[in-house]
Formats: sequence, C-alpha cells, structure tokens
Amino acid sequence: MAETSNLIGFLCDTPMVGSGYFGMLQIGLMAGCHKWEMALVVKSFDLTEPALGGRVRALIERTSLRGIILPEPICEIPAVVEAAVATGLPVVRIAPHTDLGTTLDICLDNHAAAYDMTHYLIGLGHQRIAFMKGPPDHCDAIARLEGFRAAMADAGLAVDENLLPTGGFDFAQGLGAAERLLATRPLPTAIFAANDEVAAATLSTAHRLGLDVPSDLSLAGFDDSPVARSVWPQITTCRQKMELTGYMAVDFVIDPPTSVEARKRPMQHELVIRQSTARAKG
Repeated sequence: MAETSNLIGFLCDTPMVGSGYFGMLQIGLMAGCHKWEMALVVKSFDLTEPALGGRVRALIERTSLRGIILPEPICEIPAVVEAAVATGLPVVRIAPHTDLGTTLDICLDNHAAAYDMTHYLIGLGHQRIAFMKGPPDHCDAIARLEGFRAAMADAGLAVDENLLPTGGFDFAQGLGAAERLLATRPLPTAIFAANDEVAAATLSTAHRLGLDVPSDLSLAGFDDSPVARSVWPQITTCRQKMELTGYMAVDFVIDPPTSVEARKRPMQHELVIRQSTARAKG
C-alpha cells in the first residue's frame, strides 16, 4: 500500500451499482482521478453477508491503494470502517450520519433537503402529501423521511400514515409502491418520492392509470439523477451535486487536511423545479 500507488478504492453496496446516484457519483470520482492521474477500483459487497469486515480487510491487503472512499450505507458499518482505518490510508466517507473522528467526511444534509422540498410543496398549497419511503435500514432514507415529517409538523399539517408506502430506491419496487399509493382514496394532491427512480416509477404508474402530472397530482423526487430529466414531465427534485461530491472525495484522498475542522466538508443542496409540480387545485 505504498503512497506512490495510483489506485483509489471505492467500496459500496451491491444495489448501488447501476443506480442513477452511483452514476453521478462515479462521474465525479473519475473526473477527480483524471485530475490526479489516478485509477478507480470499484468493489461492491452484500452488506448482509457475515464477516464483511474481514472481506473488506482482505481486499485492501491484496490491493495496493492510495486511499479508500466509502459511501452511505457501507460507511456506517463499524467493521468496514475499522478495517479501512486500520490500514493507515486516508478514508473518505460520503454522507455519513455519525462522527467518528478517524475519517474524512463529506456531509450531505438529507434531513434539511427533504424538509426544503416538503416546504416547497406546502407552499404550492398542498396539504395531503404522500411520502414514498426508501429502504427502512438506509440512513439517508430515514433522514429524508424525518425531514418530511418535520416540515409537515412545522406547517401544522398531519401526516397520514397510509400515505407512506415503502418504495425502496429502485424503479421496480417503486412501481409496486405507486400502485398501492394511487389506489388510495382520496388521492394525495402531491407525492414526494425518496429518490428519482421511485418518482419515475410513480410517474409511469400515474400515466397508466390516466392521471395527469401535475394537473391531478404534483410529483417530486430526490437526487437529480438522469432519469428525472429523461421522462415527461421532467421531475422536480432535490440536487445534492453528487458529481462534485465524487470529485471532492478524490481530492480528500490525495491531499488530506491536517486540522480537525477541515476533516469535515459540508455539501449544499438545491431544489430543481421542473414541470412535475404545480399549485394545488382549489
């Protein structure tokens, strides 16, 4: 694991590979590697497998790496983080929900981003708002749900627990969740999906059922992945600048800061307003 290595390890969970989130992050990682004349080594893991820490440790030991980048949720698994930190290499965590003091962290505030999107929908006059939840054990998904709940509470609006289906983070799961949600009566006037894949699945289901977006219901997603711009109407979403995040992660590996304060870098989000949202009728 010499400092002269030109390999940077990106370790993630298997479901992430192929997602729009992964694609955007990888663009940034590759751009950062190009800048520093590095190469990216990507390895995915089943996070439920036993002895995961040992598998990660073995991979690192047989691969000469310059540093290690861990996105959520793998960056929250103690055995994985301990194995990575024990190498003495720079370890960058993307969107961690804990403060360990042993890693370099790029912080994304999923709670605040979901709060802002919900606040936007409420500002359009929507009160009966559904939220399509992500995986129940995924910290980003949990933070997004909590941000939604907080915005609803601050606006004095009740959250209908029947309007909180679990859509996961992929299109196929989103189809099933959208089918159940759009069978609800009365329909919600707005739906906020935990990511763009599920938002796109909801849009597809709405079209099949003869519902017009945004006339019959407004729809918002999260991530600003390519699918949000590839459907009609294009989906209002929350952008977290994942390309820039990946680029910064490589910078962190190559030129790690020494001060404690500089070891945590916040990333800002922004709402991207498109044609899938409109003012509530009535």
